Amino acid sequence: MRQFFKFVFATITGLFLFILLGIFILAGIAASAGKEKKATVAANSVLKLDLNYAIPEKTNDNPFAGMSIFNLKPSKKAIGLTEIRESIAKAKKDDNIKGIYMELGLNDNGLATLEVIRQSLADFRKSGKFVYAYGEVLNQKSYYLATAADKIFINPQGGMELKGFGREIMYYKGMFDKLGIEVQDFHCGAFKSAIEPFIRTDMSEPNRKQLMNIYGDVYNQFLVNIAKERKLDTADLNKIVNNLSAESAQKDKELKLIDDVLYYDQVLDLLKEKVGVDKKKDLESIELAKYASTLEKDLESSNKVAVVYAEGEIVDGESEDGKIGGETFSKLIRKLRKDEKVKAIVLRVNSPGGSALASDVMWRELVLAKKEKPLVVSFGDVAASGGYYIACMGDRIYAQPNTITGSIGVFGLLPNAKKFFNEKLGITFDEVKVTKHGVLGGLTKPLDAEEMAFAQRNVEKTYREFKQRVAEGRSVVKKDVNGVALDTAYIETIAQGHVWTGNQGIENGLVDEIGGLDEAIAYAAKKANLKDYRTKAYPEEKSFAEKITESFADAKANAIKEQLGDQYEVYKTLEWVKKSKGLQMRMVYDLGL
Repeated sequence: MRQFFKFVFATITGLFLFILLGIFILAGIAASAGKEKKATVAANSVLKLDLNYAIPEKTNDNPFAGMSIFNLKPSKKAIGLTEIRESIAKAKKDDNIKGIYMELGLNDNGLATLEVIRQSLADFRKSGKFVYAYGEVLNQKSYYLATAADKIFINPQGGMELKGFGREIMYYKGMFDKLGIEVQDFHCGAFKSAIEPFIRTDMSEPNRKQLMNIYGDVYNQFLVNIAKERKLDTADLNKIVNNLSAESAQKDKELKLIDDVLYYDQVLDLLKEKVGVDKKKDLESIELAKYASTLEKDLESSNKVAVVYAEGEIVDGESEDGKIGGETFSKLIRKLRKDEKVKAIVLRVNSPGGSALASDVMWRELVLAKKEKPLVVSFGDVAASGGYYIACMGDRIYAQPNTITGSIGVFGLLPNAKKFFNEKLGITFDEVKVTKHGVLGGLTKPLDAEEMAFAQRNVEKTYREFKQRVAEGRSVVKKDVNGVALDTAYIETIAQGHVWTGNQGIENGLVDEIGGLDEAIAYAAKKANLKDYRTKAYPEEKSFAEKITESFADAKANAIKEQLGDQYEVYKTLEWVKKSKGLQMRMVYDLGL
């Protein structure tokens, strides 16, 4: 018995010491994070931009950034788009920054995000300072970003991808058939293609038509913007893309897609020469993450323009793991509505949508806020379906030309896995009920005709409300060609789940103006009659404990993504099917734009 108590005591003591050590480690990290000093910028410095990561709207202040946790690949500190823009704008006026060096790799960010950065770099170059870009292997998106530079260099053994746009979509119906799973669907809108991978084995003609229009519009913008910067003819550039002519670094130079074929040390020598540093000396440079720490927050004015970031899938309840919780979001908008110092709200949307219920809960709070102060909307890479639903009542909507928007439609999915359980697993079910529909069909039995009709009526009701919300919201600022306010009959012609680009949104009334977050903020301030004001980002910075929880969630997601590779999208789709509840206003698959 004595040995037993000795063992128990030793175990408890060890556990206590382990917890205590963990507390000390976390406290140390917290202390160091709190004492983080602003970086100093040496004279004749170059700002180094490495943007080969998933760029969020706001900086993800991960306390474990750069650290390897449980042998997982260390994550970078993800500097957000807002801070990237602000850093480039500051560098333009910073006498110590002589130019920008972009280190290029495989970039998979949305084209609307990259367009914002390209515009910031174009503005930076107006100062007379230079922008150089270098990479070993460039994909199409990193090259698009690179064309905002004065000079583009590629490693002699490197190259780049230049192939145009398209999308291969995976369809799951055949798999479900083999497993004995029937997906029962309810939807409104011929173009609401989110359900197609689950109920078809190929693409519908309406979906093919809309995707051709979207990719065609984005590809045209892609050609025009690159041709302008590289001083090429768009027809010639189109031939280069269609013939896969960009086959080597040397050929890229001959085609004038890049400026030279150089090794890194040669590019380094060019940078030294550009800033007037002897080649034998080290080049002074500062990383984006460090330079972003020098950004000053404007605290002079008591008038605030609240910039609310709505990024990720819309879900019911509380926000979590990069998802917008309807309840969390509504509490925030309610708080800002009642805050007398907040004179205007700018809603920044980067969302494919999600829960119809949560979208409507968020919409309601935004409507109430708009009655008391200006509400202006800015779209990121995507503001579709539920992402458009929450934005449609804005006083003005700004988007990038290649933003993906629209998708005004509703659907619901309900798997019936009875055959799978019966024939594959040998599991059977029985029931007892006192009313006709006491055991409503679902996962283990099909819906009957009355239940199917009931579900479809609910979808149609939600779809009518969606169109009504859009008609009411857009009629305030948008008229048709005859000057008549938009109504639901017109909205139906551009709805039905149809997806549009920002450019097309201007034409059909879903968007008011091509522009970014800065333009939206300026318009909101003007509408609120503000001569002096400061912006404040929401949701506010998370607590240290919340950051730790989020960091572990990010590490888990990164590990899964790393292991699954190209199959990660399949995993995400099936996870969504498993977790989604109720009616959905959502784009399921990524268009790769």
